[in-house]
Amino acid sequence: MWEKCRELQNEIVTMRRELHQIPELGTELPETCGYVEKKLKEYGASVRRIGKSGGLLAELDTGRPGRITMFRADMDALPVREETELPFASEHAGCMHACGHDAHTAMLLGTAKVLSEDLDQFDGIFRFLFQSGEETAGGRFSHCKTAPWSRSRTPCSGRISERSTGRTSLPAQ
Repeated sequence: MWEKCRELQNEIVTMRRELHQIPELGTELPETCGYVEKKLKEYGASVRRIGKSGGLLAELDTGRPGRITMFRADMDALPVREETELPFASEHAGCMHACGHDAHTAMLLGTAKVLSEDLDQFDGIFRFLFQSGEETAGGRFSHCKTAPWSRSRTPCSGRISERSTGRTSLPAQ
């Protein structure tokens, strides 16, 4: 499976750059949600919108009993004017992914793709929460009220930083 992850790196970079071009603020993320939903459906996931929050919850079910594992990524951007002049710079004036949420979203899409291709090797259900409104906290409160957290025994979340190439946090069991 790690080899598949390495092979997917260029595709994840492409998704990150495509998402970087369409940043949206707060909980109103129609372009971002449309992009993410299309990819998830290509991977065979069931997808539903979460209330009015602009978030998405996707699910890959192995069809066998087992643990429910949830992965999470944030999708919203910041009200910052991009001045990078990169070929994949923001197309939305006064708004950019200056905080890495485009990378978080692309990495979680990559995770969903890899798991979908090897679903027969697992038991249980994989859930993917794509959160809006993280920068304003509006999405967090809405998602906590509507997402099925209570049945997810293994929530996972990743972060990127200047000091590391990626980090995964798992809850103490």
